[in-house]
This record gives sequence, structure tokens and C-alpha cells, in this order.
Amino acid sequence: MSDRLHVLTAIYQSDRSDRSTALTVSLATMAAAVTYLIGIIAFYDKLDLLGWTVSLLPLPLFSVAAFQAHLLNLAAVRARSILTLEKALLDAVEPVGSTLDRDTIGVTASERASNLHTAPAPQRAVILLSYGGVCLIYPACTALLLAKAADHMAAWIAVPSVCYAVMLVFVVAAWRDCIRSLDF
Repeated sequence: MSDRLHVLTAIYQSDRSDRSTALTVSLATMAAAVTYLIGIIAFYDKLDLLGWTVSLLPLPLFSVAAFQAHLLNLAAVRARSILTLEKALLDAVEPVGSTLDRDTIGVTASERASNLHTAPAPQRAVILLSYGGVCLIYPACTALLLAKAADHMAAWIAVPSVCYAVMLVFVVAAWRDCIRSLDF
């Protein structure tokens, strides 16, 4: 094997490992967000004891959503790198005119099955349902908590409301950019 092939293989393995780690971190942050939401719901009737600080409770959810957008962007970059390396490696070891169906092996196969742009219709529906749920739950929770905090803040409730609206615009823009970058 040539030195070039060894280098490409090492980079490929590194990218695959990093992508797997990013998925693990993504699942862990989503688990933390779900646990946080459950805690808020469980103690909803006691939140008045926190006074105006109830308005700060949505902040971790926005942090998780922003971090998830960052991880999704990283996953898209890694996927593009892995697909490029996979093609280069296959080009180096497979003869021209080979009967090997490259769309059914490696990351190419998993990308085609799980990418919003290339997945079959039922899988797309599931992807949209999972991300759509987050897109509905986080703003709904924020609105509910701000309504609870409004009793303690009067007109000052506008300050956190505007801050969360600005954060929401940035997070939605980041997610939109990430989803566009997944189009291979």
C-alpha cells in the first residue's frame, strides 16, 4: 500500500471515530435536555417560589439547541470528509469498471438512509418528527415559563422575551444552515 493510501486511511478512521463521538455527545445533551424539561414539569406548581428567576429557566434549553446545531454542523462536515475519503480509498483499490455498488457500502449507504435529503419518505417523516418536536417543545416551554414569570416581572417580562426571541432567530438560522449543508 502506498504512503498516500495509508494517510487517507488514517484520516478516514479518525473522522469516523470523531463522528461516532459527536453522536454520543449529541445523545447525551438531548438526554440532559429531556431530563431538565421533566424537572421543570415536575416542579411547575412550585416555580412561583423562584420569583422573577423563572424567566431564566429556558436559558439551558437554548444552550442545548445551539450546541445541537453546532454538533449537526460538525456532523455534516465530517460526513462530507468521510464520503470524500471513502471515494478516494475505493478509487485506489477498486479497478475501473468494478461491479461493486458503492452506494450500498460504508458511510455512503448510511448517509443515503439517514440524511434528510436522501432518505426514503418514511425515514424523512421520522427525522422531521424528531427535530420538529424539539422545534415545538422548546418555544412552548419558554412561553409557558415566561407567562409564569410575568406575574413577578410585570412589564420587565419584555426583556427576557426579546432576548429569547433573538436567541431563537440565531438558533433557527444555525439549524437551517446545518440542514442545508447536509445536502450531498
